[in-house]
Amino acid sequence: MKTKHWKALAALGLCAVMTSSVYVALPAIEPMQTMAAEGEEVKVSDLVIKFLAVPEYEPNRYTKSNGGKWAPEELEKGLLIKAEMKLGEGNPEGMMAPLKYSFMDITADVDADQATGDITITYNGLTLKMKAGSTTATLNNGKTEKTLTMQSELAPYFKAVENEQDDKGNQYYACYLPVKFTAEALGANVMWNDAMHRMEMAFAFYYSDAAVEPVTNSKSNYTTKKMESDSNNYNTLKDRITVSDKVTAEQVTANVKDMISAAVMVCDPTYQNEDGGWGKTNKDWDLLNETFPQFCPHAYSTIDNGATHGHVKFLTRVIRLSKEYPDLFAGYAKELDTIEKGFWKGMKYVLDAQTESGGWTQYWPYGVGYFGNITFNDNAMPDMMEVVYAMSYDKGLTSSTFCDDFAWARTDAKNQTENVKAVGLTQEKFQTSWDKSLRFTLDAQVVVDGVKTGWAQQYDEDLDKPVPTGGRAFELPSVCTAESSTVLRVLCNIENPTDEIKTAIESYYNWTKEIGFTGYKLYNITDRTRELGKDRLVLQDGTQTKMYGRFYGLDITGEYYGLDISKKLTSSKFYEIFSGRDGIANYTQNLGMHERRSGYSYTNTNTESNAKKLYDAWAAALNQ
Repeated sequence: MKTKHWKALAALGLCAVMTSSVYVALPAIEPMQTMAAEGEEVKVSDLVIKFLAVPEYEPNRYTKSNGGKWAPEELEKGLLIKAEMKLGEGNPEGMMAPLKYSFMDITADVDADQATGDITITYNGLTLKMKAGSTTATLNNGKTEKTLTMQSELAPYFKAVENEQDDKGNQYYACYLPVKFTAEALGANVMWNDAMHRMEMAFAFYYSDAAVEPVTNSKSNYTTKKMESDSNNYNTLKDRITVSDKVTAEQVTANVKDMISAAVMVCDPTYQNEDGGWGKTNKDWDLLNETFPQFCPHAYSTIDNGATHGHVKFLTRVIRLSKEYPDLFAGYAKELDTIEKGFWKGMKYVLDAQTESGGWTQYWPYGVGYFGNITFNDNAMPDMMEVVYAMSYDKGLTSSTFCDDFAWARTDAKNQTENVKAVGLTQEKFQTSWDKSLRFTLDAQVVVDGVKTGWAQQYDEDLDKPVPTGGRAFELPSVCTAESSTVLRVLCNIENPTDEIKTAIESYYNWTKEIGFTGYKLYNITDRTRELGKDRLVLQDGTQTKMYGRFYGLDITGEYYGLDISKKLTSSKFYEIFSGRDGIANYTQNLGMHERRSGYSYTNTNTESNAKKLYDAWAAALNQ
């Protein structure tokens, strides 16, 4: 199949999966002299196909590849700023929005200097130059240059984001560009999706180093995602290097080599940042592939989605095994020294990243918006607490797994070995870190109408006392049952708990018995009128199975959110709240927020049972 016009690409790509036999015509401006001439047909397999979208009413951007589904993220990472419609609502010609992060997904670089007003976008052999306040732009393809003109209302501009700094410590500015004008200048086909209220753009560009990611291999034992998900626990690693009916001696030798290679790669400076932390990938990039360092992109250090604490857990287990089975690791002294140095560098990050108040922000040292909030979400702070607990104590009350993994590290910290001294760590510093984190956690338990409930997903980092704050647009300040369960797990594992710790545990468990609602069930519905082809609704059907919300209000009246709770699902005074990407609170997920309710878990049936399981194990351990 061939197409005669470049604009056919978008219609084809937005509606169907593009196959390698498809041909497309190049855009009117030739990207590079060495590439195909204007109008010349090329195989789609020679191109990267990406689709971008900017919605009118959400602080988000969307990206997808080929015929995949749209993946949302903030327009400006960590910030909740929206597009601005300069020519009125629903008029795509007037959409202005920050495009820096959207364009990164098509390997375009947006260099915007607020001080001079200069804006330069380089992409696929093209250079587009604009200036804040000017309605003219120049487009250069390496051979010729064109002058382009935009409407007077669409001149680019910079907006200061209050109380935010960039990674150099200067005032943070968002650069707003005319979306349709900019995308079309770079050769994209653009269409307005009226039903979804968003601009959709289709781009096709040649492969380059910037366009190529590391090799993905979900079958590999050692991938970036498996580091983040902490998939390689001690027993899993030990089984790989133990001869059995499933593992031969030859396989043990090969497995030791792979384990060492993966651990060395985890410490490679292209992956581990200079500050000692790691960025998140959420992808199964193969750490055993030799090209990984070449294509590994830089990412700011974070504790989100298992990053950093997952990496140090893997490294400590490799070192533990090397000490337990020295004969198997003979000949790897140099590599093990590299791994150990990377481990201690990571552990220094763990302490450096902790705030004075005792929490950990989602990103450190650089994080704007909610990235700079103290974060319990996705096990971030609870997992960091487990690391510093394991560096401070020999045993846990209900589980000593992590304490055993870090036993060698506690010994080295006490003995002040060379690698420990090199990064300035001491056993006392880890103990102080644990004490601070515990103090913050106990203070952070949310009190509603005089009742100690659970914990929020995020807290304001700048305040003396922990105060719940919001995360993404659909994560309003609230009590979160999922995150509270992970906090409970940490508290229940503390040896010799104080009365204050016991009260925190008991009060949360008792609160889970008070919340929830019956008579409803979550239904997944096929709905071809929806973009995702499905819907997910909480419908009344008389079932007696108790359901719980992910989020609960910070008051008992709804006033905090400006919400009428007269139709709330629960008979308890503690009410569930729901919100979509518009950030508007509701008493049910059935109103609006279709994309979120179809792809996010707002309800569950196990809040109380999870708490009871942890509580019962804790109570039994206390009585032993």
